[in-house]
Amino acid sequence: MAAAPEAVWAVLVDVQGWRKWTASVELIRRREQGRPFALGSEAWVKQPRLPGALWRVTGYEAGRAFTWESRSPGVRTVADHQLRPTATGTELILELRQEGFLAPLARLLLGRLIRRYLAMEAAGLKAYCEGLART
Repeated sequence: MAAAPEAVWAVLVDVQGWRKWTASVELIRRREQGRPFALGSEAWVKQPRLPGALWRVTGYEAGRAFTWESRSPGVRTVADHQLRPTATGTELILELRQEGFLAPLARLLLGRLIRRYLAMEAAGLKAYCEGLART
C-alpha cells in the first residue's frame, strides 16, 4: 500500500479503531485500557456470523508484526499481522491458522468466511491508510 510503515502500524495496533476501516469487525474491546498494545494485550472481538472471542497477543515486534491467538473448545486460532517496508510504502501480510482436533471441521465450516474477512481487512486497511497518507 502507498503509506509509510509507521502510519500503517499506528492504525493496525489501534485495534479498538478497526471498525473505522473494516466491516469484518462488529466490536473490539481492549481489556487493558490506557496501556499500549503489546505482548500480553487482550481484546474481546466480535465478528459478524461468529461468536465473540478473547484474543491475546503472543508475539510482538514493535513497528513490524504481532501475533494473537484465541481458543475455543477443540480449536486454537492464531492470526499473524506483518508489515514490510517497500520502495513505494508498505506490504501487509495477514495469516490465520487453526490448530486442534476440531480445526479441520472449523476450516470446513468457516474457511470461506474467514478468507473473506481477511480480504476485507487487507483492503480496508489499505484504503484507510492510503486515505490518511493523502491528507
